[in-house]
Amino acid sequence: MDPNEISVCERMIMKVLWDADEDLDLMTVTAKVKEEFGKDWKLQTVATFMTRLQKKGYINIYRIGRYSHYHPLVEKEDFKMSTVSENINFFDKGSISAFVCGLFDKVQLTEEDKEKIRKKIDELD
Repeated sequence: MDPNEISVCERMIMKVLWDADEDLDLMTVTAKVKEEFGKDWKLQTVATFMTRLQKKGYINIYRIGRYSHYHPLVEKEDFKMSTVSENINFFDKGSISAFVCGLFDKVQLTEEDKEKIRKKIDELD
């Protein structure tokens, strides 16, 4: 999977679908994109993004009565890991330690974050 294959707008729609507990219809997706990302897209715009995502193999579109429903075919964690791997390879020549250290230099960590990270590192041994 190539994370660069889908646009930023398509990623927003995928995030809405991934975060939902059930498959969504077009009106619900449109409302959630507006709520979460502040995008006031028309239904036709969202439908166009959905068709593109279906052609790329990211979602399945099916009908129940008069309404189309959308189901993600790509798992959120798979996409996330593909995106992270792409960035590690691009920015840090495949060095996960360089990537993580670069993140730590730029991100403010809470004590809770630090404890979780320490615990995860201890589990590696």
